[in-house]
Amino acid sequence: MGKLLSDGAARRLRQLASDAQRECRLPSLVVGVASHGRILDSVLLGSANITTATSPGLDAQYRVGSITKTFTAVGVMQLVAEGRIGLSDPIGRHWINAPHPDLTIASLLTHSSGLQREATAEVGTSGALPSREELPANAAAARLLYPSGYWWHYSNLGFALLGELMAQVCGQSWESQVTERILKPLGLERTTTFPQPPAAQGYSVLPFTDEIVAELPGDSGALAPAGQLWSTATDLARWIDFLIRGNPEILPATHLELMRAPRVIADLEHWTTAFGLGLVLRRQGERVFVGHTGAMPGFLAALLGSPASGNSVVLFTNSTAGVDIGQLAAGILELVEEDTLDPTPWQPADPPPTEFASALGRWWSEWSEFVFRWRDGELQSVAADAPADAAPNRFRQVRPDVFVTTSGPERGEELQLVRDPSGRVVRMYHATYPLTRATPQNGGTD
Repeated sequence: MGKLLSDGAARRLRQLASDAQRECRLPSLVVGVASHGRILDSVLLGSANITTATSPGLDAQYRVGSITKTFTAVGVMQLVAEGRIGLSDPIGRHWINAPHPDLTIASLLTHSSGLQREATAEVGTSGALPSREELPANAAAARLLYPSGYWWHYSNLGFALLGELMAQVCGQSWESQVTERILKPLGLERTTTFPQPPAAQGYSVLPFTDEIVAELPGDSGALAPAGQLWSTATDLARWIDFLIRGNPEILPATHLELMRAPRVIADLEHWTTAFGLGLVLRRQGERVFVGHTGAMPGFLAALLGSPASGNSVVLFTNSTAGVDIGQLAAGILELVEEDTLDPTPWQPADPPPTEFASALGRWWSEWSEFVFRWRDGELQSVAADAPADAAPNRFRQVRPDVFVTTSGPERGEELQLVRDPSGRVVRMYHATYPLTRATPQNGGTD
């Protein structure tokens, strides 16, 4: 294993993990710190199985709970990318006799459908989860708590519907699709629907003593797409790297970017948590992390990554409760971000194409100054007074003297270059707003 953290940060990481494991009374705690999918630092504490005195490990399976939803979301987005379904489509368009047929695919992915949290259960029954065959009737009896799109409300039942939608569209079960189209191509061999040894034993710690109760693995039935998977720290480090950097053989980069974009605010008081398409976005200070958490009887899990740096954190414990696993993961990832610097030095590059040289430099629009530059092999622009680390507008040429904005506040808008008879760029239009070399002070001269 290589090394990502400095010695001081590694000591703080171990102290954070040790304090959490001891104070929260966690049977075991697995912390994996990764860069671009490879775990470079880790802390392994306690026992994965207290009866057999088995130590935790990076390749030992833990149940990941709702992190399963990130796999389901990618499976849905694969069908979107293939044109088989659309995000704004109601599920009833692709599923005959679907329950709540008017709910859109996007609303279910973002937990904004209004659907109640869990599958329905009759009062006085065992509350067993419905089978796939029982899901349509069970979901049809579920309540819509508010009109779709009004508020964020987390719904495991909504992801059960998405898993069945995948099956209806493809004629293949959710499990088969996730296995054949995601897990196998990415080489995630230790991510499975049921535990494969070595696997941790789940526990609940009694609240007023230090006794523990073993939890059964359990079968989520039709709610498997919401929380059934088991995985390892090694596999999940590679998974979050895919969610950040992508793999065009699995899902186009544009669709992964859509998944990571905020769609609905979940924390209306502080605006620290948002949801994209099946992914959680967590703001930690000035940084935004992406991933998900998971909770099942006997297990808690967290997976967070930084799209800006490629660093990530995987956390597992075999305890039902006792720790805010998401907050712990965010704190650890913040420590990692503050400790690591981009090791890539600046390198000089080839000059820009000659036909764009006259477009570079300072331009004015509506009394505001902008700088157009050629960086990383592309045309970019930033406000002249923007901080050095501000994200630029990026442009991609689509036809002669016409570019489309690929990032920034005017994403999707066109940039048009206007030339004089000599071929020099003398005016530009970005999102229809004119840019000229003239400043408000020089009376309109170039």
